[in-house]
Amino acid sequence: PLVLRDYNLIKWIGANSYRTSHYPYADEIMDLADRLGIVVIDECPAVAIDHFEDPLLKNHLQAMTELISRDKNRPSVIMWSVGNEPRSYRNQSGEYFKNVYDHTRLLDKTRPITLVINADYKTDHASQHFDVIAINRYFGWYSDTGHLELIQNQTLSDLRHWRAARGKPVMITEYGADTLAGLHMLPSMVFTEEYQAELMSQNFKAFDIAKSEGWFVGEMIWNFADFMTKQEPRRVAGNKKGIFTRDRQPKLSAHILASRYWYLADQTPKERYTERNQCSQQPNRLWFP
Repeated sequence: PLVLRDYNLIKWIGANSYRTSHYPYADEIMDLADRLGIVVIDECPAVAIDHFEDPLLKNHLQAMTELISRDKNRPSVIMWSVGNEPRSYRNQSGEYFKNVYDHTRLLDKTRPITLVINADYKTDHASQHFDVIAINRYFGWYSDTGHLELIQNQTLSDLRHWRAARGKPVMITEYGADTLAGLHMLPSMVFTEEYQAELMSQNFKAFDIAKSEGWFVGEMIWNFADFMTKQEPRRVAGNKKGIFTRDRQPKLSAHILASRYWYLADQTPKERYTERNQCSQQPNRLWFP
């Protein structure tokens, strides 16, 4: 039931894709993506890797072999991700990830391959080997916290630098802000629902300009729903960047994102209203005809 709820919510907000961050998902979850027409960036379990030595490379290549062997015939899988936020500023990462890319390309000659990067374009040594540049950026949250007025220019400038440096399609795979459901302040402050919504809106402005230039190919928010993490000062009982709570209830940000995605899908307001009401009344009938 929880997985069905998740897919219903994905449809409700008008999304058409997700990334299996940061590990392969169960067969049953992937089966539903195939069935419902949700496209997937399929990611192997390689998070924040460092010390790019032969034993790690051997395990990494094996992980990609197993992932592609399992999911290569799935229509939902449109791209492989070989990892998330490696220490790609290290010189050794360049040769390491060239080996990972070449191995993955031998296993699948058709799908694009990416590596999700959080390094700066000037110091990254790995992304040039991949087909799509996928970056994680948290302007207004982890940097320049509280300064919503800087986000549009910072995001657009960063995206353009990646495009100029690599000459490849660019997408953003993470952006967002932690938000406590029910916390409201005006003017907005960090951790409020208003701040999350305003941060998203500033990112949208940058995305729209980049998209109009013809090389920006996708946007993915971090993240779908709140989840538990270890205890640390920057977390309030877990990671609260979800647009839905842990029990899958919408925050203000979910409504903001739904309005954007349905607009991007070229839906009229009447069609949005009709589909949302059908979803809330007969979710199984709508999504499983």
